[in-house]
Amino acid sequence: MSTYLRDMARTTRTAVGTLALVMAVVGALAGCSGGHKDTPTTPTAATSSTPTPSATVAPVVKTCPLTGLPPKSGQRVNRVALAVKVDNVSEARPQAGLDHADVVFEETVEGGLTRLMAIFQCDSATTVGPIRSARTSDGDILRLLDGAVLGYSGSNDSVGASLAANSGAALISWDHTPQYFHVDPSRPAVHNVMGSTKTLLAAGMSRNKKLNAPRRLFSYGDIKLPGTAIKNAAMTWSSSANASWHRHGKVWQRTQNGTADVLADGHRVTAHNVVIMSIAVANTGLHDVLGNASPDDVVTGHGKVWLLRDGHVFRGTWSRPTRADKMVLKDKQGRILPLTPGNTWVELLTRPRTPSFS
Repeated sequence: MSTYLRDMARTTRTAVGTLALVMAVVGALAGCSGGHKDTPTTPTAATSSTPTPSATVAPVVKTCPLTGLPPKSGQRVNRVALAVKVDNVSEARPQAGLDHADVVFEETVEGGLTRLMAIFQCDSATTVGPIRSARTSDGDILRLLDGAVLGYSGSNDSVGASLAANSGAALISWDHTPQYFHVDPSRPAVHNVMGSTKTLLAAGMSRNKKLNAPRRLFSYGDIKLPGTAIKNAAMTWSSSANASWHRHGKVWQRTQNGTADVLADGHRVTAHNVVIMSIAVANTGLHDVLGNASPDDVVTGHGKVWLLRDGHVFRGTWSRPTRADKMVLKDKQGRILPLTPGNTWVELLTRPRTPSFS
């Protein structure tokens, strides 16, 4: 063999040995223990210049605090909440805007009647009403909203003072600032004061620029405790005030005093959740013009609760030690009682009355 060929052989053996050593080192660094194949392969993560993509993490979707739903186009989850007192007697119907409320509280007023507090946070209504007067119990409900705007029409002076001291809300009243409301001439007085959520909210926020968006009122999610399948739930406050809910598809439809609860826009009042709270009533010492005592719904303390969701009723308890605390719903096992995402009606049913189910 020529000197040239011998040199080439030595060079080749040296290169092969060097390559084998390099591959062994690379294999050790990469944590590999197997042999190397001679067939071409795609570069490993240890030798590739392209970074290995990390595991995909699902983005956290912010939801509306009063419904548990992702916001729709134009909605803001960090918006201040607006509460509006809505009349609920026969002369006030059909009402407007309730189908856009995130949460509605049904409260007791004089004469065994009820009145509504419609709360708008993610959603809005061009027209809401008829708007009526506030009550002392509104303050403790408003405290659940961490600083809101309240639109109302009329109140006793002591009620106004109580709300100013305890609610943490910006108060917008027809009596003092009528420019933020309008009168519907087709409705009888005093059931004719109306408003828009945009105007009332802007008025309140201009009055108090430090208002905050609310935290969640309730928990939302799947429920573990088995419920009782029902089609209907009914409750009575007095001989002149009763309401019922009927399961229809994925929602509950509301009936008031035996008549379908239909709004001015033709929409039936519906809810994904109905929370029925058994509450006590305190004596305010106040009376209306007819001499009827003005009740104060007590939404602190604790009591029984019935949750209607997904075609079932779930029994448990509600608790709220003080007005500074949040409302907590628990099932019979002491676990958090979650709502299904969607709008909610809260029925404040005075003790010892209880709802009936069928």
